[in-house]
Amino acid sequence: MPFAKRVVEPQLLCRYRVPSEEGLLFEDLVCVSNVALSRTLRQLSDLARHACSVFQELESDITSTGLRVRGLQGKIGRLQETCAGLDPKQEAVRKTTAGDSQLQILNYAESDADPLAGYYGPCPVLVTC
Repeated sequence: MPFAKRVVEPQLLCRYRVPSEEGLLFEDLVCVSNVALSRTLRQLSDLARHACSVFQELESDITSTGLRVRGLQGKIGRLQETCAGLDPKQEAVRKTTAGDSQLQILNYAESDADPLAGYYGPCPVLVTC
């Protein structure tokens, strides 16, 4: 369930509190419509303020993404220049067969995993009574 980040106020436009003592109780329609209209205007101004903050957040996110993209474009450009300067004919590449790579894998798997294991003996057991 998403959390509410912004709340538009006032939420209840046409509700009003009934006064406890004798008083004017919004008896005519003009008063009720004026209160509803003024609260609607307040709600619209609050909504405009929230829209402004949403657009500011969006602008900052887009700006940071643009900076990251420019950095990546620079890295790609430097990498392309480096690759263009390399000559594939000059670089020596050793040819291997499937058998060579299998031998390397077997030799790696059969090698001692911990070369220092032979230097240390088992821990002595201390018995106390």
